[in-house]
Amino acid sequence: MNVPSPGLGYRLLSIPLYLFWILHALKHGIKHGLPRYLSMRIFGLDGGSAERIWVHASSVGEVRAVTPLVKALMQQGESILFTSFTATGYQAINNTFSDSVCSTVVPFDHYWHCQRFFRQHRIKLGLVMETELWPELLYQARRQGIELLLVNARLSPKSLNAGKFVRILLSTTLSYFAQILTRNKKDHDAFTSLGVSEDRITIVGNLKSHRETSIPQTRIIERDYVILASSHSGEEQQFLAARPGVLSHYLLVLAPRHPDRSTQIQAQIEGLGMTCSVRSKAQPVTEDTEVYLADTLGELKSLMAYARIVIMGGSFNTSGGHNLMEPANLGRAIITGPSDSNIAEDIEMLGPDQGVLQVSSMADCWAAIVELLDKPERSKALGREAQSRLAQQPDIIQQYLAAISAHL
Repeated sequence: MNVPSPGLGYRLLSIPLYLFWILHALKHGIKHGLPRYLSMRIFGLDGGSAERIWVHASSVGEVRAVTPLVKALMQQGESILFTSFTATGYQAINNTFSDSVCSTVVPFDHYWHCQRFFRQHRIKLGLVMETELWPELLYQARRQGIELLLVNARLSPKSLNAGKFVRILLSTTLSYFAQILTRNKKDHDAFTSLGVSEDRITIVGNLKSHRETSIPQTRIIERDYVILASSHSGEEQQFLAARPGVLSHYLLVLAPRHPDRSTQIQAQIEGLGMTCSVRSKAQPVTEDTEVYLADTLGELKSLMAYARIVIMGGSFNTSGGHNLMEPANLGRAIITGPSDSNIAEDIEMLGPDQGVLQVSSMADCWAAIVELLDKPERSKALGREAQSRLAQQPDIIQQYLAAISAHL
């Protein structure tokens, strides 16, 4: 099969990177309570004789986004190999699917490990989520005759503005995909700017706009609260430090995107002189609790479902914002910050100041919170509008299933 390799430059670069990969995997596995993370990346796991669709997602957010598609494929009778890059992503897969899928982490991006990975698994189609573009891994997949689709495909501004070496490597890696299933016209144009032909790009939509019909029945916290969800380093401290005195006794819930930062966040809360209960320590929420740190995985939906207001993190730094569709689906009032490179189209779809409030600073965020708590009907109207607009969107899972079916 005539498939262009990642190139000598990348393979030479992978040699000094190898030691870094080992040290990173060792540290990452220990940090996230998965000591066998390193051995899985080196030796892999035997997938048995079953022929499967391989679904790969980088970390927790991507795993959550592609999970409804995985479930839909399983309902059609497909067996799934579900992989992640991060230990937390792998744990999220196991928390959701247990033994109903074959799960592991991807190998080091070195030809020997990648060849071994594809010898261990029988794969009939590969679905790669968003921007997980490992050159050697995808090259070896194509060498094995595995057709690849890039789903919910997007490119970051950083990738598009990268130097010549990275752009050439990126262009080569994208050539391994039979089809690139993008979210919108902006993503479509980003791929064509890297030389991807029009006939290999299909605008399907954003998997994160999938509408869940079930609302979590378990209420974790009995008090009223607002939640800062999927926050990044620095955002929690910004949020807490800007709290106005009028809400000094109102419960604030923090659900960081990376719960392993729990110790750091606890120190920040203590430094601000606030009383805190920690979910991972099973500490109860009392009338005196000011901050509840939800430093666990798999409970964000339940926490958002009963929040008065959801403030989406990753939007008060340079991350570009995070998935607004989950709180919209739950009918929650949503506030997001000025950083919106990942969610600009979602804000437009939900309706600025109608289904979502976008603020320019943390001070403005708190002003909006105070107003919404003071005017609950306004808060409910925001949530209803977001939920209504989302309900008008096409069934995104069915659209992806239709696009994938042509390759099965």
